Amino acid sequence: MADEPRPVVVPDFRGRQALDAWLSGHDAGLTLQGPDPDSPHPLLNGLVVAQLPAAGTRLDRWGTVTVWVTSGGDPGGVREPRRPRPDLRAEPGYGEP
Repeated sequence: MADEPRPVVVPDFRGRQALDAWLSGHDAGLTLQGPDPDSPHPLLNGLVVAQLPAAGTRLDRWGTVTVWVTSGGDPGGVREPRRPRPDLRAEPGYGEP
């Protein structure tokens, strides 16, 4: 009887940051994964917009909850070229030999 899995109530992860949802799911005894478990992208960035099974469902301990995450925007970082372009004539030493 001691090895029998204990049921866990699935919390509502929607609206939470993906990393925060993953950590709180782990604390509750659940495993969170994206819709494509073979994806090379870890479940770290963005906002959770949907989950399956729904909140309130009972799962065995370490059961899997699939979550869908919105992208957190453009991951490109610095956006170049800058607009308006910098005026090189204002740079010190411009036009000097």
